[in-house]
Amino acid sequence: MQTNAILMETARSFVRLTFLNTACYRSMVRHLYAVAVQSLPSTCFIALIMGSITVHYLLSILTGLGAYDRIGDYLIDAMLHEIAPVTVAVILMVRAGTATLSETALMAIRGELDTLSMLDIRLRDYLFLPRIMAFAVAGPCLTLAFSLVGLLGGFLVMGYLQDITLANYLDQIAEALVPSDLLYITAKPFLFATLVAAISVQRGLNIQAKLTDLPRQLIQGLMYALAAIVGVEVIFILFT
Repeated sequence: MQTNAILMETARSFVRLTFLNTACYRSMVRHLYAVAVQSLPSTCFIALIMGSITVHYLLSILTGLGAYDRIGDYLIDAMLHEIAPVTVAVILMVRAGTATLSETALMAIRGELDTLSMLDIRLRDYLFLPRIMAFAVAGPCLTLAFSLVGLLGGFLVMGYLQDITLANYLDQIAEALVPSDLLYITAKPFLFATLVAAISVQRGLNIQAKLTDLPRQLIQGLMYALAAIVGVEVIFILFT
């Protein structure tokens, strides 16, 4: 089954409100915890490091040039538009994507998918929808957390060394925010995360009936997911 077919089947299941089914809902909550909650500490830690570096260098350059009025614009463009969505997508790909691929592959090898078919349980309802919805929700949520920790934590760690106060810094950020920024912290990570999830499930389903095929599928899954992230990034650069 191709990735686009998995996404179409998932959309059909979502429109039919299958996620309200008790079994599907519990599965979705379990995967949401694994994808979002368990990824939050590492996401915040990476955000603090990258935010500190980004805030430090941008503030040092802009304050040196006396461009105080551009601080918010550059930080929003760097953090919300690029660094946060892409970094979160890579974190989800490496951490949760590989786990989803492995889990799906093991289900196929053990015959669990055949059992679901025998019980007349659609894969789109029990396998596709809970996992892809968990990623789709986790992407924007983790991106928002990354942005907040990166911008605020970055200043508290290294930004205070520059010639700017915290109040002035926050004012610059608030003034630079525009409604279109919501597109970058919602739609962009949503697309990233959804594609990573669909590709992970698809590669897991394509595994042969032997466990030794798993490493090859993991490598291919990572490559395809990375290519999808780059493709979405190029589209946003060209059309936004």
